[in-house]
Amino acid sequence: MSTVPWVAIALVLTVVVASLRVLMPRRAAANPASAVPVAPGSARLPLRRRAALLTLQALAALLLYFTLLPPQRSVDGGQLTVLTGNAALAGAIPAGAVLVALPEATSPANAVRTPDLATALRQHPGTRSLQLIGDGLAARDRDTVVPAGTTLQPAPAPRGWIELQPPAATAPGALFGVTARASGIASARAELLDPAGAVVDRAPLDAQGRVSLQGTARASGRSAFTLRLLDAQQHAVDTVPVPLQTVAAPAPRLLIVAGAPGPELKYLRRWATDTGLEMQAQASAGGGVMLGDAPVALSAARLASTDVLVLDERSVASFGAAQRALVAQALREGLGVLVRSTGPLNDTTRQALRSWGLPVSGGTRAAPLALPADPDAALLHARRGPQRPASESTAYVDEADSASHSAAPPALERVEMALPGSDALLHDAKGNAIGGWRSVGRGRIALLPVTDSYRLVLAGRDDRHAELWSGVLARIARALPGTAAARLRSATPWAGERVALCDVANNTSIRDPEGRTVALQVDPATGAQRCAGYWPQQPGWHQLQQGDTVQAFYVFDPASAQPLHRQQMRDATIDRLAGSSARTSGAPEEVPGPRWPWLLGFIAAASLLWWLERRRLPALR
Repeated sequence: MSTVPWVAIALVLTVVVASLRVLMPRRAAANPASAVPVAPGSARLPLRRRAALLTLQALAALLLYFTLLPPQRSVDGGQLTVLTGNAALAGAIPAGAVLVALPEATSPANAVRTPDLATALRQHPGTRSLQLIGDGLAARDRDTVVPAGTTLQPAPAPRGWIELQPPAATAPGALFGVTARASGIASARAELLDPAGAVVDRAPLDAQGRVSLQGTARASGRSAFTLRLLDAQQHAVDTVPVPLQTVAAPAPRLLIVAGAPGPELKYLRRWATDTGLEMQAQASAGGGVMLGDAPVALSAARLASTDVLVLDERSVASFGAAQRALVAQALREGLGVLVRSTGPLNDTTRQALRSWGLPVSGGTRAAPLALPADPDAALLHARRGPQRPASESTAYVDEADSASHSAAPPALERVEMALPGSDALLHDAKGNAIGGWRSVGRGRIALLPVTDSYRLVLAGRDDRHAELWSGVLARIARALPGTAAARLRSATPWAGERVALCDVANNTSIRDPEGRTVALQVDPATGAQRCAGYWPQQPGWHQLQQGDTVQAFYVFDPASAQPLHRQQMRDATIDRLAGSSARTSGAPEEVPGPRWPWLLGFIAAASLLWWLERRRLPALR
């Protein structure tokens, strides 16, 4: 129940009690000479005076009710002009406009400063339309209900980085990618700097201002790279941090089954051993002779304990129906299967791949393969980091090692084939897809049509060989068991703005960079999503604690990434104005009327009532 009935009930009860006080007779004071007057009883008051007291009491209660709850009146406030951030750059302000300025705006002399948009609308009831001038609404004001006729007169687009996609959590030693978009800079270039300030990648922006850069994750932990934007004169225009979280993961368990020995298998085994993978490999030499590790029987239990099964087209063709069924079942349960081609595919191999969910067309002709070129020597050295010293290093050894690792990768050979409905496994120097992979159940199956990747090692480019196989296996390896993790609704949380986190468990807390801990409260209205709000005050890494699980996320500083923050504010405002939550009616609004006339009436009635009650009666004779 609202407060209106309770106010009315309280006033009615007060009038009833006061009326009974007037109507009921009372004894006179014990001391007639006392200076304190006695409240008149009904037996001592004339009828007209009693009627006046009763009338004034009821009138005073009525006037007090309308003072507290004045009658509603219709108000048409017309258009309100709201100045937001960088409003001075957004063009001319309409003449004669009713101006209010939000805290982030530089307000002219005729603008009224307000703490937020909701306050401005309360101060101007009946506003039928809004004109926002500047960058748009801050996160503080985007939940405010606005009239349907709200428009945005934007400031010029920011000059610098306006989009950023930070990398996901990366394993140590793996490549990570950063994509971004800039505006307002002609002939611009982008550079990615590691935490030490060394440039690890650079590239020009395309016609739409987009760029993709790569870096290498180092040891486990949290760090911040830097994305720098340069103009045509190589002057730094804008920088934005690129947070990177490197998480150590258990090495995948590898099982290699080859139909014949060869150099490709030899150098794949050497790389897996040097990397520290848990590996077992075997190759058929014919006549029932197996080379490599101890023979392995393809059983359901063995495949369940394997993360990646590497086959070639010969071993696939040699499988019987029972073995193919085992692989298909393990694939659906999460196993990663990689088939590497050492030559053209026969019909038996094609049928097996099709039964596993990867149809293949072509695959009868070989063609040269050119891998993407290396960055320049300085970038390549910075991306690799410090090299592990040789056991007996000399000047000649160091020179030879440096020369081999700076050589251009040799041309390889691939089998031309098409994999409809699959994602690219690799890309050549021209960006064409090489091989492909598809999801089957909870697992993934892939085909790598490169026949001689070992030539990279022979040419001294063991780093490119490791990069090729590491990327391939990372795409198809069995997924690690998932841990309960909260989900951020924004890829770039900002300091001073509300962050929404969903899938939050009970007793979850967040620790900020200064060591302060805040407990999260799940909003019951979010239902199964279990979302909670968090207001970070400092930029940097924040740690979310859910039981024994620690999850970190980076909070950006609006002052150090102004163009990105401004663009996100503009985009969010446009989306907000296009949403369905805006009011669709432009009718005048009903608001409480003025209170002062009712208050003056109540004071007058109460004063007269006081005078009548305090006025002495004539002496009785």
